[in-house]
Amino acid sequence: MITGQVNALYEAVIPVHLCDATGTTHQFEAVLDTGFNGTLTLPSEIITTLQLPWRTRGNVLLADGREDTFDIYVATIVWDGKPRHILVEAVDMMPLVGMRLLADHDVWLRVQRGGAVQIAGISEVENSAAS
Repeated sequence: MITGQVNALYEAVIPVHLCDATGTTHQFEAVLDTGFNGTLTLPSEIITTLQLPWRTRGNVLLADGREDTFDIYVATIVWDGKPRHILVEAVDMMPLVGMRLLADHDVWLRVQRGGAVQIAGISEVENSAAS
């Protein structure tokens, strides 16, 4: 299970563990963004630090209707205790966890400052209910 908490801005924040080019794991905080259908965004500074390999460029339609392009990188995230290969979008803002990374997981939020955030794999939830 992945746990985090709601911050003073009412953002659900969780730790993410990413591997650099040598396989060393680094922890960063990321905000859950249910309006983002990708996996993860990271600022260029973190991408450079981790030496993530570049994959391609992508296009995005922003909330204000503008289109933009961004670089896409390959990363290994330790997600719910298991390494997982994902695509990371380079966006110079707070790291965001998107819906594609949350797929096949349940998310619980206590929406108050300091409230609990919990993410559990569906099989983990089903096993818990059967006990």
